Amino acid sequence: MGFVKDFFNETCLNDNISIVLKKILIAPNAFKHSLSSIEVAEIIASTLKSLDKKLIYKIAPIADGGDGTIDVIKHYFKDSKFIYCTVHDPLMRKIKSKWLLLDKNTAVIELSKASGLALLEENELNPLKTNTYGTGELIKHALDKGCKKIIITLGGSATVDGGLGILCALGVKLFDKNNVKLKPCGKALNQIVRLDLSNIDKRIYKTKIYVLCDVKNILIGPSGTKNFSKQKGASPKDQLLLERGMKSYLKLVRSYGEKDYSNLPMVGAAGGVAFSLKAILKGELFLGFQFLENLVKLNKMIKTSDVVITGEGRLDSQTFMGKGVCELIKSIRKINKKTKIIVLCGDYEKNINRKAKDIDFLIKIKPEKMSKDKAIKKAKKLLKATIKQIYVKKLNHWT
Repeated sequence: MGFVKDFFNETCLNDNISIVLKKILIAPNAFKHSLSSIEVAEIIASTLKSLDKKLIYKIAPIADGGDGTIDVIKHYFKDSKFIYCTVHDPLMRKIKSKWLLLDKNTAVIELSKASGLALLEENELNPLKTNTYGTGELIKHALDKGCKKIIITLGGSATVDGGLGILCALGVKLFDKNNVKLKPCGKALNQIVRLDLSNIDKRIYKTKIYVLCDVKNILIGPSGTKNFSKQKGASPKDQLLLERGMKSYLKLVRSYGEKDYSNLPMVGAAGGVAFSLKAILKGELFLGFQFLENLVKLNKMIKTSDVVITGEGRLDSQTFMGKGVCELIKSIRKINKKTKIIVLCGDYEKNINRKAKDIDFLIKIKPEKMSKDKAIKKAKKLLKATIKQIYVKKLNHWT
Protein backbone atom coordinates (compact mmCIF):
# COMPACT_ATOMS: atom_id res chain seq x y z
CA MET A 1 0.00 0.00 0.00
CA GLY A 2 2.95 2.31 -0.55
CA PHE A 3 0.99 4.47 -2.99
CA VAL A 4 -1.44 5.56 -0.24
CA LYS A 5 1.46 6.36 2.07
CA ASP A 6 3.01 8.43 -0.70
CA PHE A 7 -0.24 10.34 -1.00
CA PHE A 8 -0.50 11.24 2.64
CA ASN A 9 3.17 12.17 2.93
CA GLU A 10 3.52 14.14 -0.29
CA THR A 11 0.30 14.94 -2.13
CA CYS A 12 -2.30 15.89 0.45
CA LEU A 13 -3.35 19.48 -0.16
CA ASN A 14 -4.08 20.08 3.51
CA ASP A 15 -2.64 17.44 5.80
CA ASN A 16 -3.44 19.18 9.08
CA ILE A 17 -7.22 19.08 8.93
CA SER A 18 -8.97 17.35 11.80
CA ILE A 19 -11.97 15.67 10.21
CA VAL A 20 -15.08 14.66 12.07
CA LEU A 21 -17.67 13.78 9.46
CA LYS A 22 -21.17 12.44 9.63
CA LYS A 23 -22.80 12.47 6.20
CA ILE A 24 -20.96 11.39 3.07
CA LEU A 25 -21.96 12.08 -0.53
CA ILE A 26 -20.36 9.69 -3.03
CA ALA A 27 -20.41 11.57 -6.35
CA PRO A 28 -17.72 10.32 -8.76
CA ASN A 29 -17.46 10.77 -12.50
CA ALA A 30 -16.50 7.80 -14.69
CA PHE A 31 -12.98 6.38 -14.63
CA LYS A 32 -12.45 6.31 -18.38
CA HIS A 33 -11.73 2.90 -19.96
CA SER A 34 -12.29 1.09 -16.66
CA LEU A 35 -15.31 1.91 -14.46
CA SER A 36 -18.52 3.86 -14.98
CA SER A 37 -19.45 6.55 -12.46
CA ILE A 38 -22.20 4.29 -11.12
CA GLU A 39 -19.72 1.41 -10.66
CA VAL A 40 -17.22 3.68 -8.89
CA ALA A 41 -19.93 4.99 -6.54
CA GLU A 42 -21.15 1.49 -5.71
CA ILE A 43 -17.62 0.20 -5.04
CA ILE A 44 -16.89 3.10 -2.68
CA ALA A 45 -20.24 2.65 -0.91
CA SER A 46 -19.89 -1.10 -0.46
CA THR A 47 -16.32 -0.72 0.82
CA LEU A 48 -17.34 1.91 3.36
CA LYS A 49 -20.25 -0.24 4.49
CA SER A 50 -17.91 -3.17 5.06
CA LEU A 51 -15.72 -0.94 7.23
CA ASP A 52 -18.43 0.71 9.31
CA LYS A 53 -22.16 -0.01 9.08
CA LYS A 54 -22.93 3.18 11.03
CA LEU A 55 -21.70 5.46 8.27
CA ILE A 56 -24.37 7.62 6.64
CA TYR A 57 -23.79 7.96 2.91
CA LYS A 58 -25.66 8.62 -0.30
CA ILE A 59 -24.71 7.59 -3.84
CA ALA A 60 -24.92 10.36 -6.45
CA PRO A 61 -22.90 9.47 -9.58
CA ILE A 62 -22.21 12.43 -11.85
CA ALA A 63 -21.66 13.00 -15.57
CA ASP A 64 -20.75 15.99 -17.72
CA GLY A 65 -22.22 15.03 -21.07
CA GLY A 66 -19.59 12.41 -21.88
CA ASP A 67 -19.81 8.64 -22.26
CA GLY A 68 -22.33 7.06 -19.91
CA THR A 69 -24.39 10.19 -19.29
CA ILE A 70 -27.67 8.51 -20.20
CA ASP A 71 -26.88 5.67 -17.78
CA VAL A 72 -26.36 8.22 -15.01
CA ILE A 73 -29.67 9.92 -15.84
CA LYS A 74 -31.37 6.51 -15.88
CA HIS A 75 -29.97 5.93 -12.35
CA TYR A 76 -31.92 8.93 -11.05
CA PHE A 77 -35.09 8.49 -13.14
CA LYS A 78 -36.13 4.92 -12.46
CA ASP A 79 -39.30 5.15 -14.58
CA SER A 80 -37.40 6.19 -17.72
CA LYS A 81 -36.65 3.49 -20.26
CA PHE A 82 -34.13 2.74 -22.96
CA ILE A 83 -35.33 2.61 -26.56
CA TYR A 84 -33.25 0.38 -28.83
CA CYS A 85 -32.76 0.87 -32.56
CA THR A 86 -30.35 0.25 -35.44
CA VAL A 87 -28.20 3.16 -36.65
CA HIS A 88 -24.87 3.72 -38.39
CA ASP A 89 -21.57 4.05 -36.57
CA PRO A 90 -18.94 6.74 -37.44
CA LEU A 91 -17.83 4.69 -40.46
CA MET A 92 -21.42 4.01 -41.63
CA ARG A 93 -21.63 0.41 -40.43
CA LYS A 94 -24.94 -0.69 -38.96
CA ILE A 95 -24.93 -1.12 -35.19
CA LYS A 96 -27.42 -1.57 -32.36
CA SER A 97 -27.78 1.57 -30.30
CA LYS A 98 -30.10 3.14 -27.73
CA TRP A 99 -31.50 6.38 -26.39
CA LEU A 100 -33.40 7.18 -23.20
CA LEU A 101 -37.09 8.03 -23.08
CA LEU A 102 -37.11 10.23 -19.98
CA ASP A 103 -40.86 10.81 -20.15
CA LYS A 104 -43.42 10.66 -22.95
CA ASN A 105 -42.19 13.96 -24.43
CA THR A 106 -38.46 13.93 -23.66
CA ALA A 107 -35.59 11.98 -25.20
CA VAL A 108 -31.98 11.84 -24.00
CA ILE A 109 -29.54 11.02 -26.79
CA GLU A 110 -25.88 10.28 -26.16
CA LEU A 111 -23.76 11.01 -29.22
CA SER A 112 -21.15 8.46 -28.20
CA LYS A 113 -23.72 5.64 -28.54
CA ALA A 114 -23.72 6.17 -32.31
CA SER A 115 -20.73 8.37 -33.15
CA GLY A 116 -18.27 7.67 -30.35
CA LEU A 117 -14.59 6.83 -30.09
CA ALA A 118 -15.44 3.64 -28.21
CA LEU A 119 -17.14 2.24 -31.33
CA LEU A 120 -13.89 2.20 -33.32
CA GLU A 121 -10.64 0.30 -33.14
CA GLU A 122 -7.52 2.42 -32.74
CA ASN A 123 -6.49 1.81 -36.36
CA GLU A 124 -9.91 3.02 -37.55
CA LEU A 125 -9.67 6.49 -36.03
CA ASN A 126 -9.76 9.05 -38.83
CA PRO A 127 -11.79 12.26 -38.41
CA LEU A 128 -11.49 13.00 -42.13
CA LYS A 129 -13.69 9.94 -42.79
CA THR A 130 -15.91 9.62 -39.73
CA ASN A 131 -19.31 11.28 -39.34
CA THR A 132 -22.22 11.82 -36.94
CA TYR A 133 -24.94 10.39 -39.19
CA GLY A 134 -25.90 7.77 -36.60
CA THR A 135 -26.58 10.44 -33.99
CA GLY A 136 -28.91 12.11 -36.47
CA GLU A 137 -30.69 8.78 -36.86
CA LEU A 138 -31.17 8.60 -33.08
CA ILE A 139 -32.69 12.10 -33.18
CA LYS A 140 -35.02 11.09 -36.00
CA HIS A 141 -36.04 7.97 -34.07
CA ALA A 142 -36.93 10.13 -31.06
CA LEU A 143 -39.00 12.41 -33.32
CA ASP A 144 -40.83 9.36 -34.65
CA LYS A 145 -41.71 8.46 -31.04
CA GLY A 146 -43.34 11.87 -30.63
CA CYS A 147 -40.68 13.54 -28.48
CA LYS A 148 -40.96 17.33 -28.29
CA LYS A 149 -37.82 17.83 -26.18
CA ILE A 150 -34.45 16.28 -26.98
CA ILE A 151 -31.41 16.40 -24.70
CA ILE A 152 -28.22 15.60 -26.65
CA THR A 153 -24.95 14.82 -24.84
CA LEU A 154 -21.81 15.37 -26.90
CA GLY A 155 -18.81 13.86 -25.10
CA GLY A 156 -16.70 11.01 -26.45
CA SER A 157 -17.12 11.71 -30.16
CA ALA A 158 -14.93 10.14 -32.84
CA THR A 159 -15.74 12.89 -35.32
CA VAL A 160 -14.79 16.35 -36.54
CA ASP A 161 -17.56 16.77 -39.11
CA GLY A 162 -19.15 19.90 -37.64
CA GLY A 163 -22.40 17.97 -37.25
CA LEU A 164 -22.80 17.41 -41.00
CA GLY A 165 -23.77 13.79 -40.43
CA ILE A 166 -26.59 14.79 -38.08
CA LEU A 167 -27.87 17.33 -40.59
CA CYS A 168 -27.82 14.80 -43.46
CA ALA A 169 -29.70 12.21 -41.40
CA LEU A 170 -32.38 14.85 -40.91
CA GLY A 171 -32.66 15.52 -44.65
CA VAL A 172 -30.05 18.20 -45.41
CA LYS A 173 -28.04 17.80 -48.62
CA LEU A 174 -24.45 18.95 -49.18
CA PHE A 175 -23.03 20.06 -52.54
CA ASP A 176 -19.55 20.94 -53.81
CA LYS A 177 -18.59 23.60 -56.36
CA ASN A 178 -19.54 21.25 -59.22
CA ASN A 179 -22.99 20.70 -57.70
CA VAL A 180 -22.05 17.12 -56.81
CA LYS A 181 -23.73 15.77 -53.69
CA LEU A 182 -21.27 15.08 -50.88
CA LYS A 183 -21.24 12.49 -48.14
CA PRO A 184 -20.88 13.94 -44.65
CA CYS A 185 -17.44 13.61 -43.03
CA GLY A 186 -14.58 15.77 -41.84
CA LYS A 187 -13.06 15.96 -45.30
CA ALA A 188 -16.32 17.37 -46.71
CA LEU A 189 -15.94 20.53 -44.62
CA ASN A 190 -13.39 21.77 -47.17
CA GLN A 191 -15.60 20.92 -50.14
CA ILE A 192 -19.07 22.23 -49.30
CA VAL A 193 -20.25 25.35 -51.10
CA ARG A 194 -24.00 24.84 -50.66
CA LEU A 195 -26.36 23.48 -48.05
CA ASP A 196 -29.80 22.41 -49.26
CA LEU A 197 -32.13 22.68 -46.26
CA SER A 198 -35.37 22.31 -48.23
CA ASN A 199 -35.91 18.68 -47.22
CA ILE A 200 -34.90 18.95 -43.57
CA ASP A 201 -37.28 17.20 -41.20
CA LYS A 202 -39.51 20.13 -40.21
CA ARG A 203 -40.36 18.50 -36.88
CA ILE A 204 -36.93 19.45 -35.63
CA TYR A 205 -37.88 23.14 -35.58
CA LYS A 206 -40.86 22.36 -33.37
CA THR A 207 -38.62 20.50 -30.94
CA LYS A 208 -36.76 21.98 -27.98
CA ILE A 209 -33.11 20.90 -28.21
CA TYR A 210 -30.83 20.97 -25.18
CA VAL A 211 -27.16 20.40 -26.02
CA LEU A 212 -24.94 19.18 -23.16
CA CYS A 213 -21.24 19.89 -23.69
CA ASP A 214 -18.36 18.52 -21.63
CA VAL A 215 -15.94 21.27 -22.71
CA LYS A 216 -16.06 25.06 -23.08
CA ASN A 217 -14.03 25.15 -26.29
CA ILE A 218 -14.79 27.58 -29.10
CA LEU A 219 -14.90 26.45 -32.75
CA ILE A 220 -11.61 27.73 -34.20
CA GLY A 221 -8.14 28.23 -32.76
CA PRO A 222 -5.81 26.44 -30.30
CA SER A 223 -8.68 25.37 -28.06
CA GLY A 224 -11.01 24.55 -30.95
CA THR A 225 -11.18 21.89 -33.66
CA LYS A 226 -7.42 21.47 -33.92
CA ASN A 227 -7.05 20.82 -30.21
CA PHE A 228 -9.33 17.78 -30.17
CA SER A 229 -8.81 16.31 -33.65
CA LYS A 230 -5.49 14.76 -32.60
CA GLN A 231 -7.10 12.45 -30.02
CA LYS A 232 -9.56 11.34 -32.70
CA GLY A 233 -6.78 10.14 -34.98
CA ALA A 234 -5.81 13.23 -36.98
CA SER A 235 -2.20 13.62 -38.07
CA PRO A 236 -0.63 17.12 -37.87
CA LYS A 237 -1.43 17.58 -41.58
CA ASP A 238 -5.01 16.38 -41.05
CA GLN A 239 -5.41 18.76 -38.11
CA LEU A 240 -4.61 21.74 -40.33
CA LEU A 241 -6.94 20.44 -43.04
CA LEU A 242 -9.81 20.07 -40.57
CA GLU A 243 -9.12 23.53 -39.15
CA ARG A 244 -9.33 25.06 -42.64
CA GLY A 245 -12.44 23.05 -43.35
CA MET A 246 -14.15 24.28 -40.19
CA LYS A 247 -13.33 27.87 -41.10
CA SER A 248 -14.81 27.32 -44.55
CA TYR A 249 -17.94 25.74 -43.10
CA LEU A 250 -18.31 28.61 -40.64
CA LYS A 251 -18.15 31.11 -43.52
CA LEU A 252 -20.78 29.11 -45.43
CA VAL A 253 -23.20 29.05 -42.49
CA ARG A 254 -22.74 32.81 -42.07
CA SER A 255 -23.72 33.30 -45.70
CA TYR A 256 -27.14 31.85 -44.86
CA GLY A 257 -27.73 34.78 -42.52
CA GLU A 258 -26.93 32.96 -39.31
CA LYS A 259 -25.19 34.73 -36.44
CA ASP A 260 -21.47 34.31 -35.92
CA TYR A 261 -21.23 31.78 -33.11
CA SER A 262 -17.57 30.95 -33.72
CA ASN A 263 -16.37 32.44 -30.42
CA LEU A 264 -19.29 31.23 -28.33
CA PRO A 265 -18.06 28.91 -25.55
CA MET A 266 -18.88 25.22 -26.14
CA VAL A 267 -19.59 25.41 -29.92
CA GLY A 268 -16.38 23.46 -30.53
CA ALA A 269 -17.68 20.45 -28.56
CA ALA A 270 -17.69 17.07 -30.36
CA GLY A 271 -15.73 18.36 -33.33
CA GLY A 272 -18.07 21.25 -34.01
CA VAL A 273 -21.34 19.35 -33.58
CA ALA A 274 -22.45 21.92 -31.00
CA PHE A 275 -21.96 24.65 -33.62
CA SER A 276 -24.44 23.13 -36.10
CA LEU A 277 -26.91 22.24 -33.36
CA LYS A 278 -26.82 25.89 -32.24
CA ALA A 279 -26.58 27.73 -35.57
CA ILE A 280 -28.81 25.57 -37.76
CA LEU A 281 -31.07 23.54 -35.45
CA LYS A 282 -31.43 26.37 -32.87
CA GLY A 283 -30.42 24.26 -29.89
CA GLU A 284 -29.48 25.69 -26.49
CA LEU A 285 -25.98 24.94 -25.21
CA PHE A 286 -25.26 23.98 -21.61
CA LEU A 287 -22.28 22.70 -19.69
CA GLY A 288 -23.29 19.09 -19.19
CA PHE A 289 -22.62 18.91 -15.48
CA GLN A 290 -24.54 22.11 -14.71
CA PHE A 291 -27.58 20.90 -16.63
CA LEU A 292 -27.56 17.52 -14.90
CA GLU A 293 -26.91 19.12 -11.52
CA ASN A 294 -30.22 20.96 -11.86
CA LEU A 295 -32.01 17.98 -13.39
CA VAL A 296 -31.25 15.65 -10.47
CA LYS A 297 -31.25 18.38 -7.76
CA LEU A 298 -27.70 17.61 -6.71
CA ASN A 299 -27.44 20.87 -4.74
CA LYS A 300 -29.89 19.54 -2.14
CA MET A 301 -27.66 16.52 -1.59
CA ILE A 302 -24.53 18.68 -1.28
CA LYS A 303 -26.17 20.92 1.36
CA THR A 304 -26.71 17.99 3.71
CA SER A 305 -23.24 16.46 3.27
CA ASP A 306 -20.19 16.85 5.50
CA VAL A 307 -17.88 15.29 2.93
CA VAL A 308 -18.04 14.65 -0.79
CA ILE A 309 -16.02 11.88 -2.42
CA THR A 310 -15.63 12.39 -6.16
CA GLY A 311 -13.07 11.54 -8.83
CA GLU A 312 -12.27 10.51 -12.39
CA GLY A 313 -9.70 8.50 -14.28
CA ARG A 314 -7.18 11.30 -14.76
CA LEU A 315 -7.06 14.78 -13.28
CA ASP A 316 -5.49 17.21 -15.77
CA SER A 317 -5.96 20.60 -17.40
CA GLN A 318 -9.03 19.29 -19.26
CA THR A 319 -10.68 18.59 -15.89
CA PHE A 320 -10.70 22.32 -15.22
CA MET A 321 -12.28 23.28 -18.56
CA GLY A 322 -15.86 22.35 -17.66
CA LYS A 323 -15.55 18.68 -16.78
CA GLY A 324 -17.81 17.18 -14.12
CA VAL A 325 -15.37 16.95 -11.22
CA CYS A 326 -14.27 20.57 -11.55
CA GLU A 327 -17.85 21.86 -11.81
CA LEU A 328 -18.90 19.74 -8.83
CA ILE A 329 -16.10 21.24 -6.72
CA LYS A 330 -17.22 24.75 -7.71
CA SER A 331 -20.79 23.94 -6.66
CA ILE A 332 -19.67 22.50 -3.32
CA ARG A 333 -17.62 25.59 -2.51
CA LYS A 334 -20.53 27.89 -3.36
CA ILE A 335 -22.88 25.94 -1.10
CA ASN A 336 -20.66 25.06 1.85
CA LYS A 337 -17.02 26.06 2.19
CA LYS A 338 -16.61 23.72 5.17
CA THR A 339 -17.55 20.54 3.27
CA LYS A 340 -14.49 18.32 2.89
CA ILE A 341 -13.72 17.30 -0.68
CA ILE A 342 -11.88 14.07 -1.47
CA VAL A 343 -10.90 13.53 -5.10
CA LEU A 344 -9.79 10.07 -6.26
CA CYS A 345 -8.05 9.56 -9.58
CA GLY A 346 -6.05 6.96 -11.42
CA ASP A 347 -3.41 9.56 -12.11
CA TYR A 348 -2.98 13.33 -12.27
CA GLU A 349 -1.04 15.87 -14.28
CA LYS A 350 2.17 17.29 -12.84
CA ASN A 351 1.69 20.58 -11.00
CA ILE A 352 -2.09 19.98 -10.84
CA ASN A 353 -2.04 21.21 -7.22
CA ARG A 354 -2.06 24.81 -8.44
CA LYS A 355 -5.46 24.29 -10.03
CA ALA A 356 -6.77 22.00 -7.30
CA LYS A 357 -6.64 24.47 -4.42
CA ASP A 358 -10.26 23.82 -3.38
CA ILE A 359 -9.64 20.09 -2.91
CA ASP A 360 -8.90 18.93 0.64
CA PHE A 361 -7.50 15.52 -0.35
CA LEU A 362 -6.26 14.50 -3.79
CA ILE A 363 -5.60 10.76 -3.96
CA LYS A 364 -3.97 8.81 -6.75
CA ILE A 365 -5.08 5.18 -6.56
CA LYS A 366 -2.50 3.89 -9.05
CA PRO A 367 0.83 2.79 -7.55
CA GLU A 368 3.72 4.80 -8.97
CA LYS A 369 5.42 1.85 -10.68
CA MET A 370 2.24 0.26 -12.06
CA SER A 371 1.52 0.73 -15.76
CA LYS A 372 -1.63 2.52 -16.89
CA ASP A 373 -2.98 -0.59 -18.64
CA LYS A 374 -2.49 -2.75 -15.56
CA ALA A 375 -4.08 -0.11 -13.33
CA ILE A 376 -7.12 0.04 -15.61
CA LYS A 377 -7.54 -3.72 -15.31
CA LYS A 378 -7.13 -3.60 -11.53
CA ALA A 379 -9.17 -0.41 -11.02
CA LYS A 380 -11.81 -2.05 -8.81
CA LYS A 381 -9.22 -3.64 -6.52
CA LEU A 382 -7.15 -0.44 -6.33
CA LEU A 383 -10.21 1.63 -5.53
CA LYS A 384 -11.28 -0.69 -2.71
CA ALA A 385 -7.76 -0.75 -1.23
CA THR A 386 -7.54 3.04 -1.35
CA ILE A 387 -10.86 3.57 0.43
CA LYS A 388 -9.79 1.14 3.16
CA GLN A 389 -6.47 2.91 3.65
CA ILE A 390 -8.09 6.35 3.72
CA TYR A 391 -10.54 5.19 6.34
CA VAL A 392 -7.92 3.55 8.53
CA LYS A 393 -5.20 6.21 8.22
CA LYS A 394 -7.10 9.45 8.03
CA LEU A 395 -10.86 9.37 8.20
CA ASN A 396 -11.67 6.85 10.90
CA HIS A 397 -13.69 9.47 12.79
CA TRP A 398 -16.49 9.65 10.21
CA THR A 399 -19.00 8.46 12.80
